[in-house]
Amino acid sequence: MTETQRLITRIHSLAAKTGKAKSTLSASLLGSGKRLEELEQGKTITLATYEKAMAKLADLERAA
Repeated sequence: MTETQRLITRIHSLAAKTGKAKSTLSASLLGSGKRLEELEQGKTITLATYEKAMAKLADLERAA
């Protein structure tokens, strides 16, 4: 599993756990409500964006 796939999986899990829409989490974590869908389609993000998203995601997971 790639790092991008791990990110996608964790976002999906958080969406299921919290009941938040994946697009809402995508906007919060990745700066665009469509970015998660784009990642699922094979597009990429920068390392800086990935690191910021993972840090925010960890915070949201702890709060959930």
